[in-house]
Order: sequence, then C-alpha cells, then structure tokens
Amino acid sequence: MLEVDQVHECRKLYGQGVSIRQIAIQLDVSRNTVRRYLRGAVAGVYQAKSRRAQPVIDSVSAIVKQILKTEREGCTPRKQRLTAARIYRILRAEHGYVGSESSVRTLVREVRGELRDPLSQSYVPLDYEPGVDAQVDFFEAVVDYTSTGRTKVFVLLVRPCFSGKVFVYIAPNQTQEALFEGLIRAFAFFGGVFRHLWFDNLTPAVRKVLRGRQRTVQEAFANFMAFYGFVAEFCQPACGNEKGGVENNVKFVRSELFTPMPKDRSRSRLQEDAGAFMRLEERRTMRGRDRSIGELWELEQPNLMPLPATDFEVGAVKPCRVSNRSWITHGTNFYSVPAELAGQEVQVRIGAEEITVTTRKETAAVHPRLYGKNQMALKLEHYLPLLERKLRAIDRALPMKLWLEQRAPCWRQLLIELRRKDGEFEGSKHFVEAVKMCGVHGTEIVTEALQRALRRTTVSIATVRFELDGLIAASTPAPEEIEYEGPQIRDVSPGDYDSILEVSHA
Repeated sequence: MLEVDQVHECRKLYGQGVSIRQIAIQLDVSRNTVRRYLRGAVAGVYQAKSRRAQPVIDSVSAIVKQILKTEREGCTPRKQRLTAARIYRILRAEHGYVGSESSVRTLVREVRGELRDPLSQSYVPLDYEPGVDAQVDFFEAVVDYTSTGRTKVFVLLVRPCFSGKVFVYIAPNQTQEALFEGLIRAFAFFGGVFRHLWFDNLTPAVRKVLRGRQRTVQEAFANFMAFYGFVAEFCQPACGNEKGGVENNVKFVRSELFTPMPKDRSRSRLQEDAGAFMRLEERRTMRGRDRSIGELWELEQPNLMPLPATDFEVGAVKPCRVSNRSWITHGTNFYSVPAELAGQEVQVRIGAEEITVTTRKETAAVHPRLYGKNQMALKLEHYLPLLERKLRAIDRALPMKLWLEQRAPCWRQLLIELRRKDGEFEGSKHFVEAVKMCGVHGTEIVTEALQRALRRTTVSIATVRFELDGLIAASTPAPEEIEYEGPQIRDVSPGDYDSILEVSHA
C-alpha cells in the first residue's frame, strides 16, 4: 500500500513519460502496484478483492437469519425481541458455537439491516400551514428537594408546527384532568385552537388502540374535542418521529429548565421559569428558517380557530357528604367547607389544580388539590362561626393551629395580651373578632395594625380597630380637588328683566 506522497510521485513521473517499469524500480514497488494506483486506487485505503473467509461465524449465519426472520414475521413486540447477547448464548448452548460475542453482534446488526424495510429510515420533508397543526407531549423530569429527596415532576408541551412557539405547563401529574388543564391553558396562551392536535397513544385520551390509525378514545376526551372543535391525530406506537418537532423540544426544554437538576423549586416557581423560557424562545430563529419564532407566530395566530365563550369544565363531579368536622374527603386528603354545611350533601368537582365544593345555591369552597397522602386543606374562616360559640376550643382547634403557624408571632402575643386584660373568655372572643377582620381588610394590613397596637401600654380590641382605621385612612387616596370659581354675577338694568325671563322659560 502506497502513501499519499508516493502516489503523487508515481503519477507525476508517469505524466513526464517515465515507464511503469522505471517507476516501480524507483519507488521499490511492483509494477502491478503502480498500475493499480494509476488506474485510480485511493492512497492509504486497503481494498480487498473478496470477502475474507469467516468459517466460524458463517457456520451459524443461516441460523441467526432464520431466528430474526421468524421474530420479524411474528411481529414480536420491540421490548421482547431477542438481543444479540441472548442470541450468542443460544448459539453456544444449542449449536456449539465457539466464536466471539462481538462477531455475533456484528452479524445480528447486518441481518437486521437486511430485513428492515429500506424506506423505514427515510422521511418526507413536510410543509405546515399556519394555525392547522400542533403537537402535544408529556415528559418527566426530576427535582431535588431537601425534605423529600428527588421527586418526579411532569411537563406538558404544546408546539405549533408552523411557528414552533412552545407552551410549557408544569403539571401535577399525567392524569386526564392534568391533560385537559394543560390544553386549556395552552389554548388561552395561544389565543385560539389549532385544527389538528397530534398525540401519543396516552391513556388519558385513548381507551384502546385499534388497527392502523383507528383509536377508541376516552368519553371525556371525546367531549373535550367536541367542545373545542379540534381533531385529534394519534401516532403509530413507537413512532415518535411522527411528531418529531415536539420530541426535539422535549430534549431542549429538559436541558434548559432541568439541567442542572433544580433544587427545592416548587411547581409554581418552575412554572415561572417556564414562562421566562417561553418569552425568550420567541427571539430564537430555528435552523432552516429566515424569521424568528415570534415573527412566524404573528403570521400563524390569526389563522387559529376562536376560543369558546367559556372554558371546558375539567374533572368529574361526584356527590359527597360533609363530615361533622366540616370537611369532605377525596382519596386520603381532607378539604374544609363552611361549618354550617356539616352533615349535608354537596357536589365536588375534582380538577387538576383545584377541588371545588358547591351546594345547590353557590360555591362553598375552593382549595388547591393535594397530591400527597393524609394531607389537610383547612381554611380558618370556615370554622370561625363555630369558634365564636366554642371559645374554649381555640387553643386546641386544628384550623386555628394551622393558621397561626403561617402567621407572624404577634398574633399569638395578641391572644395572650387580650386574655390577660379581658379574661380568658372575653379575650378569646375579642381575638376571634381580630381574626375576622382579616377576611374583610386582608391579613397583611390587620397584622400591621395589631403590631402597632402591641407597642401601646394597654392592648385591646379597640386599639387594634383604631390602628386599623388609621392605616386604612392613610392608604386611601384623598379625593381630587374640585375647581369651582363660584357663581358669576352680571350687572344688568331693569329693562333686561323681560329678556332674562324669556331665556329661563326657553
């Protein structure tokens, strides 16, 4: 085999008229070698005339081909197909193969390439119309929390195919309610609905995968489609390339928002990070495009279908009886309702983000949905009418304890001072009155008022009200001054009296 400089010298001499025999003598190679490189052989590359004999692997080649062919014809699921290592062990145990495992791996790779549809790795370039297609995908990421360790979070992506403007929703889980909630927020974010949405065969949407493209969808998902008017398109199983745009965005979002691994980031903080990421994305220009994502979106948005007048009601509604502790139970978690509803039957709507409790007349309570176990969402205002009657229960009342844990220490100090001045019964009564002020004026301003009241020599509910009135008056803007120049007086003669009367009658 000649090196590059030798080949160059060989061709230069031949161009000068030197014979092949003289060139071979000068380069110390055979005349056949000179002829081969003059005919176009590549320098530094060995070109075998025929395949080297491999008697050991060739003895089992037909067996491997038959194994893989039978597997392919039987439509064996991808995760249950034989691996090259497994085929190697079969050959050793059942056919006396004595060769290496690497040779079997090479043979399996070659045979699978021969059996594969030659067009399966080819793709047709697509051109999307604005406002028509968008792709949807769920993926998981991990967040590190000091208290609970590494925890999975779930992310829903919606990506328009024309502009590439991505929507990111940090979902509480991958349930049907979370899917609907994420899509509703996406439609509001985009300001309209796409005509076709592309999905995986996710369980919240698909009840059964039929032959080809046919699917039996979940009843609630069918209602959701009808409400917004879009058509759901489902990819073939294990064919993520059919919505490759959003699949690539999954990798990008994971690297931007979850690399390095976030530490002690709540779901709301992660959603804020996602919002900043979405705004920044509008400035980016995708490869192969001559406009930014934001500029393309301005062309796409007017082509969306309009949003319905109201949002889709997410979540199932179930009847539930309020316990004598004034709460309802969903799963293993507890949600408070007004104490006067104890023992009554209410309707509970279970959404992805909220639990809504309604009576026949009105909405009784709304709580953020809890996803842990044996957790409580108790609002103190639901129990205040009951605590006004049962003042001795204040120190042991669970809703009051939870409320005080989230408030400044001055609230506990106020309870102590009021009881010291007015006695345990009256002091507790006045403390409940102070708590009720938070429902009218807000906790922040009432807390500031009682902090001022505690600086006084004597603390009472009256001083708290006095300080609160002062803060409200100080925060209330003064009315605008009215400029009034006063009445205008004109000097007239008695002869003008008739003309003045005519003007007033007119």
